[in-house]
Amino acid sequence: MRRLDRVERGVVALAALALLARLVGLGTRPFHWDEARVGYWALRSLETGVYEYRPVAGGPFLYVVGRRLFALGLTSDAAARFPVALIGGLLPLGALLFRRATDRESRSGLSGTETVALAALLALAPPLLYYARVLRGDLPLAAFSLVAVGFAWRAWDRESRRALYATAAAVGLALTTSGFVFAVLGCWLLAAVLTLDEARVRGEDPAALRVRVRSVVDSVAGRSVALLRAAAITVVVAVAFYLPRGRIDLGDPATLLTALEAGTVGALQRFLSVRVLGRHAPPTYTNDHPLLPFVAGTAEVLLAAALPVVALAVWGFFRERYAGRSRPLVNFAAYWAGAGLLLVPVASEVNEPWVAVHVLAPATVPAAVGLARLWNVAAESVAVGDAARIAAALLLLSAAGLHSGAVIAGEVYDDPAAGDALPGYAQPGSEYRTAVSAMEDAVAGNEGTGVLYVGEALAVEDETVLDRPPVPGRARAAFTARLPLSWYVERAGAGTESVAAPSAMPDSAPPVVVTTPDHRLAVADRLSEYERYTIEQGLTNRRLIVFVAA
Repeated sequence: MRRLDRVERGVVALAALALLARLVGLGTRPFHWDEARVGYWALRSLETGVYEYRPVAGGPFLYVVGRRLFALGLTSDAAARFPVALIGGLLPLGALLFRRATDRESRSGLSGTETVALAALLALAPPLLYYARVLRGDLPLAAFSLVAVGFAWRAWDRESRRALYATAAAVGLALTTSGFVFAVLGCWLLAAVLTLDEARVRGEDPAALRVRVRSVVDSVAGRSVALLRAAAITVVVAVAFYLPRGRIDLGDPATLLTALEAGTVGALQRFLSVRVLGRHAPPTYTNDHPLLPFVAGTAEVLLAAALPVVALAVWGFFRERYAGRSRPLVNFAAYWAGAGLLLVPVASEVNEPWVAVHVLAPATVPAAVGLARLWNVAAESVAVGDAARIAAALLLLSAAGLHSGAVIAGEVYDDPAAGDALPGYAQPGSEYRTAVSAMEDAVAGNEGTGVLYVGEALAVEDETVLDRPPVPGRARAAFTARLPLSWYVERAGAGTESVAAPSAMPDSAPPVVVTTPDHRLAVADRLSEYERYTIEQGLTNRRLIVFVAA
């Protein structure tokens, strides 16, 4: 077995550090609203035995993986988040895909120092660290997309069919994670066009450029069989996740054909009807998606939570673009990040901080170039004894480390606050755990109804309409108001009922009663022996009152 060289050892060490950073205290933070709906519907799909892709609920990746974990009884917050944390923790290993094949000077690929720098940024950039500890599809999409580009470059640079097939598998996985994948595909297309156009901008002879383009076309044509196999791999991987669960009877070919249709053409049609056509059709369309505020919101998150990475990426790009090297791989990643700053907010329905992940992941490649150059300047200055340059380089490196460390300490591991850049408004604080623990103890072993929701804002006529997305009509608002508590109720195995007013409560109340602040006193009069907890369903203005039998 070949021994790892120094660069590989450094990358592996950073991946181990990244994995540790993502697993420590993984279950401390309560579930965010979006995490809760993923967990809730995954649990309900196990109970009903049926799962089918619904665009309003996000890609099928987290649901399919979550069902596997939950079926084993692994329903804690940490266990549910573990697949995302594992992907984020192993992502620094992807830096090796971008390393050039030899130590000789090359116009493509990253040097050893740049490769280690890329691994460090993927391991410790605060938004990538934070969202690797959140049950959302954004980090898996960013990770699979970056790895796909790394494998694609490796397949082209080294003429490796194995790398080509790995690219196809990574693209297939990316297609299952989030609807944002179509924005990423748009970013790739735009970045490819800009990268190919660089030769014209630099004034290269048009005849030489045509020869180069023709050689690329001929090379692609010569790999047509391998490309067809790769396309088949992408389709198989994606369909494996999009196939509906619980509706296939191997003894009945008709159900298999129906499932295949639902997992292919049907899934695409549903996505287009909900995420594209549905956004611009009354009554869904509200004309309330201004581009500039969404772009500004994403930029604000990047500057607040990842300023050193952004600064290094800008410097690394301009150094590549105008310092005589202009490596296509680095510039492609930079163009991808720049396009993402515009296209991903366009695809987003809400102006939330997780959008920044899709810009930051590709930006780490030019940022690695900038970070490596800064490190090399410090090393060269030490060698020649240039105290001024040493001080300047160390000051910049220290500033980058201090900023990232402060964000990690203050937002990744600390209790969320309303002014934080990364959590999002629907993230409860750690005090949520006290009420959840009391509720779980109260409903343990309870038969029948364990939790009663009281109040028009929480009531639904039929609880079964919440079993799968999309939740219809007025019940949607009640489902939203219950999140993320509904995840903890479902995890505890408690049966639920609801009434529109305290006067409709049964004479014998279940172990747990949940209501809104405006019904607090009326419910308290009926449950004088119950312990009362006030919980914040988010960072601001999402309060519920939980009564637990003493």
